[in-house]
Amino acid sequence: MIWMVDEVETKPGQGQAFLAAYREHYVPGATARGLRLIKEMVEPAMWLDEASNRLLLIWETDSAGAVWAAKHRARGDEAVIRWWTEQAPEFLISRRRYTMAPADALEALDNV
Repeated sequence: MIWMVDEVETKPGQGQAFLAAYREHYVPGATARGLRLIKEMVEPAMWLDEASNRLLLIWETDSAGAVWAAKHRARGDEAVIRWWTEQAPEFLISRRRYTMAPADALEALDNV
């Protein structure tokens, strides 16, 4: 199992609007690329009107190959580029993406 984590900090008052837009504009395409959105976590555990929320949006795939296939398909997808360069920035202060695997699986994943 491989997880991809989108960590975002939203502009004050934009957390809930960002998540709705993410679900509408990003999730369907990512799902079509073979990713499964398994968790949507918000810190603090309430939408803030005058401060930032931090969101962790966790995707999973079954293999490293599936991660690379999804990333390759996303790079050529104008909808993905438009989402992250034009639409998402209106809601965000920062964004980071992590790709993670279980520690005990790294030896097998490194043998490609």
